Amino acid sequence: MQSNWLVEIMKRAQSGPFIKEKDFELKLIKRIKELVKEYDIKYDANDLVPADDDMADRVYQAGLQLFVEFGAYCQSTERQILFTHDEVVDIVAQAPSEVILGMGKDAVVMRHRGVEDPVRPIVHSGPTGLPASEEFHPQILLSYAQEPLVDCLGAGSVATYMGEGIIPGTPLELLGARRDASVAREAVRMAGRPGMHINDVAVPLTCSGKMAAFDPDAGLRSCDGILVSQMVELKTDYDQLSRVAHLYNVGGITVDLMTPLIGGLGGRAEGTAVVSVADHLLGVVLYDADYHMFSLTHLTYVNNTDPLGIWIQAMVGQALSRNTPIILLNDIYVVSGAGTKELLYECAAGAVVGTVCGFNMQGAGTTGGFNRDHFSGLETRFIAEVSRASLSLTRQEASKLIPKIMKFYEDTLSEPNRGRPFNEVYDVDTVQPTAEWLDMYYSVKEDMSKLGLKFEYAPRPKA
Repeated sequence: MQSNWLVEIMKRAQSGPFIKEKDFELKLIKRIKELVKEYDIKYDANDLVPADDDMADRVYQAGLQLFVEFGAYCQSTERQILFTHDEVVDIVAQAPSEVILGMGKDAVVMRHRGVEDPVRPIVHSGPTGLPASEEFHPQILLSYAQEPLVDCLGAGSVATYMGEGIIPGTPLELLGARRDASVAREAVRMAGRPGMHINDVAVPLTCSGKMAAFDPDAGLRSCDGILVSQMVELKTDYDQLSRVAHLYNVGGITVDLMTPLIGGLGGRAEGTAVVSVADHLLGVVLYDADYHMFSLTHLTYVNNTDPLGIWIQAMVGQALSRNTPIILLNDIYVVSGAGTKELLYECAAGAVVGTVCGFNMQGAGTTGGFNRDHFSGLETRFIAEVSRASLSLTRQEASKLIPKIMKFYEDTLSEPNRGRPFNEVYDVDTVQPTAEWLDMYYSVKEDMSKLGLKFEYAPRPKA
């Protein structure tokens, strides 16, 4: 991003139309419903991965129109930051279609992926945004970084510093951010992959906290990333825009994080798909993001592997892949936890739809983010394997496969199996999965093979 564009954004944040946040939301809700009807967008529970190029394009055009009309709501000034149609189209056309993540021998190139793209997704990992304990955080990060099929690491979030709760805007936030960045750097070093891209340090909630995570010697480097968040829906503030300025100054990777709510301001699946497209456009125009993390979340279940979530991911991925050059990252959020087959089945559904519909992979957000330490590197290995096995699938084939996978877990969405903490599914000394957790892994992999997925590696190693 050019610094003069940030100056222009600031001008518009201070001079745009004044509106109370609640009124902005009410107008947004009404307009989304109108656009869904106007563009004839329809959810079909019997076809969760539609092979409908025309509808995907209509979803994009509806999202584009929504963003042009509403822009971004700046919570700091209570004004709309507005852009013309031509400005948005021109800026999106110039968005990066590939980005180098990491450095040296561990660098990877993450690219824009098309619909049914045969190029494998780049796989991000780690408990980004999930609560980890100070005790097991180092081993947890190592469990991800050491996986050969994993390309990038998320540093996760630890809510305490030396046992004291971290309060945003206090010295402990800065200390905790630097510690977590250092732990992530040590994890990639111990895994023999010192140049691996780290995509965020999640504990800080303020710009100053994020800035504290940068240290080329022991913390984040310019080849690493920081999340610049959106508040649902189509909202930003000066703190988030200040992160953009800091990343501009240090040359870091800007990661656009959005969390559209299924059942929130977008309403049903169709409206949530439309506003999700608009959210991505906000990340392009305001944040000049290098890549976009789509963390779609069900308002009730706090996941995105239910039927509505799968359909929205399919349509948003196709809409953006077909109409923009931007780089998409599918944040697979699940209700289940480590040490359960349900977790792996949910991951499989998310990996299939994301791979076929133009995303790179991020996962997995376990237990809806509720349970501390209930995650491990093994489920991200599974996401990577399923993703590779899905590269040859068409949308029609994926649409037939997804319901078969969902039968393994859909009855548990309202009463999920949260699983067990890391120290009960991994040996914390060797940082290797227990025999029981591995056996579940191979068992679910065999189930996926029976459903037709062809894995690069045998479903279960020979004894």
